[in-house]
Amino acid sequence: MMRRAPVRMTWLLGAVGVAIAVACKGSTAPHQPALCPSYSGGASQGDSLYGLYHLVSYCLDTLPAFTPPAESGHVVLIHATSVDSFVAVLVPQGQPPETILGTYTHPSPDSIHVTGNVRVSGFDVPLELPGRFLLQQNTLSVSGTLKVTGTSPHFVSFIGAR
Repeated sequence: MMRRAPVRMTWLLGAVGVAIAVACKGSTAPHQPALCPSYSGGASQGDSLYGLYHLVSYCLDTLPAFTPPAESGHVVLIHATSVDSFVAVLVPQGQPPETILGTYTHPSPDSIHVTGNVRVSGFDVPLELPGRFLLQQNTLSVSGTLKVTGTSPHFVSFIGAR
């Protein structure tokens, strides 16, 4: 999943960088970006993982997380007799949608292993996401390492609500 900032926003990013530098000029401590949150815990007793989850936020490596309206999308988890599958659609504002199709398993109470393909602008690229999840009160939180063929792994987290 790649994001592109519009060229006309470069000056704004530069201004933000200067503002941060001025605010931190007296600090001697190194500043570290906050990592994306990590989730575990599985599903609440009697709750089902299957269903439609609308994007609340997602995070790639470090905070801040991306949220609507700048990013929108959904995840559908489908239970079938032979294999569980999913469809995820992320729509960065002003960009074409990114679609991820595949299968998933959750062999232990809070682990999830996703395999599939990400489709961007008509091209399919294999991916894998071993991770953990927490499902509470109709909110699904997933975190793990996203491995997309041809790129470096990234830590991701996703929150969706029914």
